[in-house]
Amino acid sequence: MKRSPWLTIAMLLTTLWRPAPLHAEIDHRSWDQLLRTYVDDAGLVDYEGVQSQRDLLDAYLTSLADIDPTGLDSKEPLALWINAYNACVFKGVLDHPGISSVQDVKGFFDGIRYPVGGESLTLNEIEERGRALGDWRIHFAVVCAASGCPVLRSEAYAPERVGVQLDEQVSRYLVDDVHGMRIDYASKTLWVSKIFKWYAKDFVPDRPLTAKSLWAVIDGFVPQDKPLLPVLEQFSLKFLDYDWSLNAQRP
Repeated sequence: MKRSPWLTIAMLLTTLWRPAPLHAEIDHRSWDQLLRTYVDDAGLVDYEGVQSQRDLLDAYLTSLADIDPTGLDSKEPLALWINAYNACVFKGVLDHPGISSVQDVKGFFDGIRYPVGGESLTLNEIEERGRALGDWRIHFAVVCAASGCPVLRSEAYAPERVGVQLDEQVSRYLVDDVHGMRIDYASKTLWVSKIFKWYAKDFVPDRPLTAKSLWAVIDGFVPQDKPLLPVLEQFSLKFLDYDWSLNAQRP
């Protein structure tokens, strides 16, 4: 029996067309489990413990490889990029046992690639995907395994709570006199992490980075026992030394 050309076209279109997959939330539970088990209250990591459950980390990273970030809802992309960055840092450290700093590894940030979101990305590129979402608080959540970084949370970032989690991260870092922020009232100097220098345009996109312009951004996160003097123009802005030693738990 001769087949109608219209039937042939219809069959071809049916073959080519497939309905878009339904949206599904990303499962961060295995990553959350690793963080709760092997990260202490100071944000230090038991990397040997993580290595003992390497299959859990690898499975989580595999689950992120083919995620389509453009198909995610609300705050899910922000949580995705933060968790992906931190988990890939874990993998980078575990793949180079015995290091005392990630700076010991050539290309740690701009050479080694990880499959995330349908792409092969370096850590810098993963961070850029997150930064592109326009929330400067991300700089207090992505942790590059250095002691000078903001404290690594002992839980995964959750889309429904990521805003609250980020607020807590900012406040916690600004309390840290050694790594985050220190105010020298005698010399009228605001000392802050070099993170603010490296990513100045994320914090103050349309003005030079000064003590006054930065304070306008972080003021709501600064502890009440650290008020600046009224005349902000009199304060200079300087940057704390950055501690690149590995954020590993010590015996």
